[in-house]
Amino acid sequence: MRLPVNFATKLVVSMFECHSALAKALRVVLYSAAIFPFMVWGCCKSFDSSTKQENEEARTWVTGSWTGKYDWTSIGQWSSVSESRMLQAKMLLQMTSSARITPEQARDLTGESGFDDVKGTPYLLRAVVDANGNFPVDPSSRPNGDVWVSGGANSKCTVPTRRRPVVAWLNKAPEKVYVTFYVNHD
Repeated sequence: MRLPVNFATKLVVSMFECHSALAKALRVVLYSAAIFPFMVWGCCKSFDSSTKQENEEARTWVTGSWTGKYDWTSIGQWSSVSESRMLQAKMLLQMTSSARITPEQARDLTGESGFDDVKGTPYLLRAVVDANGNFPVDPSSRPNGDVWVSGGANSKCTVPTRRRPVVAWLNKAPEKVYVTFYVNHD
């Protein structure tokens, strides 16, 4: 049986197109595999000396995590210390993870004035955040007075951190202050 010339021509053209498509797909895969390490390497840079020092200082504030049941409640009234008062706050927390302060000091440290009707006592607490300030801090307390100030970030790379004190209004003096910083690498 003899195939029509038209069919044979179409078969050859189809095989060529298939080969061409496979060759293009192979080039894309190889190109992607070659570029991927450079993309990851470009993202995950080492820290400059200033950031590295700030990161190491922040690590001294991070504590071990808490144990036991999860009975934490979010602290409703708190605020970060303003950049202009950061040095003063860090000095107050140099030897302790929390310090009782007056409402006037709370206003001065945060630059906020809306604390007149807040219940509780203001405390200055240690906290650690990502150096760029992109991710929030979450202060919580337990009925026994323990305080947990958690920070964290989402990143494939190592995240630089920095100290970032907060003022929180608490019903009782902190028994223990836990400061954590977790990086989710997913």
